[in-house]
Amino acid sequence: MSGKTITNLVHTTNLPWPFAEDQEQFQYTVNVEPARVTKKTAAGEWGANIVDLGGDEYLHIMTERRRILEADPSRVQILPGMMPACWDLLMYYLRDLSVSHPDVMHLEENGDVIRWRNDLLRTDQVFAIGDEQSLPYDPMTFLGREIPDDLLLVKERGGQLYFDAGLVTFAAAWSVTFDVGMSFREIHGPVPRLTGEGITSRAEQFLMRLPADRVYRRVNWTLSASGSRKLDISLEELPEWGKDIPRLVADRDFGKLQLRIELEHFIRLPMSGAVTFSIRTFMASLEEIKAIPAWRDQLAQILAATPEDIATYKGIIDYRDEAIRWLRSS
Repeated sequence: MSGKTITNLVHTTNLPWPFAEDQEQFQYTVNVEPARVTKKTAAGEWGANIVDLGGDEYLHIMTERRRILEADPSRVQILPGMMPACWDLLMYYLRDLSVSHPDVMHLEENGDVIRWRNDLLRTDQVFAIGDEQSLPYDPMTFLGREIPDDLLLVKERGGQLYFDAGLVTFAAAWSVTFDVGMSFREIHGPVPRLTGEGITSRAEQFLMRLPADRVYRRVNWTLSASGSRKLDISLEELPEWGKDIPRLVADRDFGKLQLRIELEHFIRLPMSGAVTFSIRTFMASLEEIKAIPAWRDQLAQILAATPEDIATYKGIIDYRDEAIRWLRSS
């Protein structure tokens, strides 16, 4: 599979800055908050809608998403019994998009017969809910070809949550093919401190108690050595991006380092009761961040305060100190 990249995009105006204004230390918390609430940042604002179309960035991301899905259909995994939840997911998002972006997204419902139009991608599709033959793809893939977010569906069984369906093209060093069918606890087991400090258990309890009438979000972050803004750093692509860290360290071009931010939304679907969480990936280079003094200073401080085990897990231990020095240099 080729390693096409998304380049020359300005990401700071709608970047979900992942740190509180006065934060100086690294924190691992559940850190969820109500969604659909606009937040101001030093560079702009974000968060008004569940799906951020991101201007021209949206078209670039969707081109890459569709390329990956065509080349590797295994990026979609749907376990038996999950198709009703996939239909529920599709309709939830199409309805939300038509309300949040009515100038470019249009939904017409006539009973179970649906017409969906996306002016940006020139989609015009009529289908019947529950009839897979009326869509060119399964409902999860159809939705994934319309929005820039990765999509995961979890169901509760025996007092635990299990990851039973997903469409993931922009994973950060993990694989949807490997993780599908695993429990929430198994997936998060390798993350330092999460289980030992009780964060995994609290997060799972939060999701199992998630009400159907409220949507929540959280923001996660790491650094990526893929200076060309590679969104797809999944395990499937490891031979491609695995060379990036030694190359960047050798070149010492730390301005090309990317702050990789994942904005996650948590939704209990109204018909199936399944819980979905979407992951929208944003990226901004250290060069872009350095241009915003408040962000530059805060990121350098938090990187310096990140414990070694966390820095190792995030894959930044080999270049963290040099990245901090680069941010703090004049």
